[in-house]
Amino acid sequence: MKTFAFKFGILAVSLMMAAGQTDAQQKKYLGDPKYGPDSAAREECAMRMSLYNEFYKQKNYKDAVNDWRKVYQNCPAASKNTFIRGATIYKNLIKAETDNAKKEALIDTLMMIYDQRIVYFKQEGAVLASKGVDLYSYRGKEAAADVYEMLKKSCELEKGETGAGVTTVMMQSAVDQYRAEEVDGAEVISAYELAMATIDLAIASNKQIVAGGDAKKVPAAQKELENLDVDIKNVEALFSESGAATCDALIAIFDAKYDANKDDVEWLKKVTKLLDKAECNSSALFAKSSEALYALEPSAVAARNLARLFYNKKEISKSLEYYSKACELQDDPELKSQYYVESAYIVLGEVKNYPKVRELANNALKANPSMGKAYIVIGLAYASDAQNIGSEKVEHDAAYWAAVDKFTKAKQVDSSCEEEANRHISTYKKYFPNKEEAFMYGIQEGASVTVGGWINEKTTARF
Repeated sequence: MKTFAFKFGILAVSLMMAAGQTDAQQKKYLGDPKYGPDSAAREECAMRMSLYNEFYKQKNYKDAVNDWRKVYQNCPAASKNTFIRGATIYKNLIKAETDNAKKEALIDTLMMIYDQRIVYFKQEGAVLASKGVDLYSYRGKEAAADVYEMLKKSCELEKGETGAGVTTVMMQSAVDQYRAEEVDGAEVISAYELAMATIDLAIASNKQIVAGGDAKKVPAAQKELENLDVDIKNVEALFSESGAATCDALIAIFDAKYDANKDDVEWLKKVTKLLDKAECNSSALFAKSSEALYALEPSAVAARNLARLFYNKKEISKSLEYYSKACELQDDPELKSQYYVESAYIVLGEVKNYPKVRELANNALKANPSMGKAYIVIGLAYASDAQNIGSEKVEHDAAYWAAVDKFTKAKQVDSSCEEEANRHISTYKKYFPNKEEAFMYGIQEGASVTVGGWINEKTTARF
């Protein structure tokens, strides 16, 4: 009885509201064919809209749906809210449904709501984004092909208006198809290109809103930029782990396009980045693309690509020359640090100028104090030159104390280096000075010792 009384009360209130409208308001919908073919149908439509909206506001979706259906069936063109709120109603019904067959039927209806919204109110790109994301959330891999086509078209239509999350789901659906052997690697690469281009446009669009300073719009745009940054990480991870980004696949696709795009800076950046991620930096395509890019637009990324290119060709001096330019041009502290460390390893292995190794590694640490690899390469330089430090064996071997100090520091500042640091510690602590020999030089356990030569650092004696 309480439920019946409540519904009756809502109906009464709704009818009173309809009855209390001004003549102008009544004429507005009574004269509008979107509400129905005649006045009776239009009255019915207005009443049903009022009824379902009251339940909708109370989040009573189960009772809202019957009146909503009447509006959807008889006067769908009356309001875009019929489709927006209808989607919300059905998503909540799907969430509450426990019977699989009934749930699938509700999902089908939700998809139909999106289709009909496009028919009556256009906005195909935005609607396809919602439809594709929802379909993947409900049906996952089994709907990957449909989801991919929806979201691909949405990105192409929406461009910079594409919302965060859409590109991630599009990329996931492309990878799902590739792993199911339904599409080839070229399609995954194409999906990656579209996803990253779309994200770039969306970032530019939201940065423009932030720069505009509209207090009502800026917070949402800032949040969207944070979410788009997550999309970049997700899309790149999906692409890298898909197995589709092989050297052969990338080269086959982009080599044929090189001549037509060799003067396009953005195209060259995209290609060199993809080839680098796939470890194709010894390919002829990477070489000519990198050189063309640097000639058009000298940059840190282009210089680093050339540095790696010349290293692979064993042209060490040219490699280090370009690494120096890359470090100079790079503003991002983490990337600058990475470039310095990469060049330090080349000097360590190829030039064997150990003081220079430390100089480069210290530059890396100035840029990024948490770069554990910088401490590791310094430790390796100390260990590599240990036998040239001092004139006595105990002086040579004391350099290994200093080397292990660096390996220990590496894992303290960067947990990702722990395994490698521990491996080096295990290797080089075997070469610590002999306790008896050290004693002959007045060195005891725990004593402060200065390692000589170019190392010139204090360390602690341990045996």
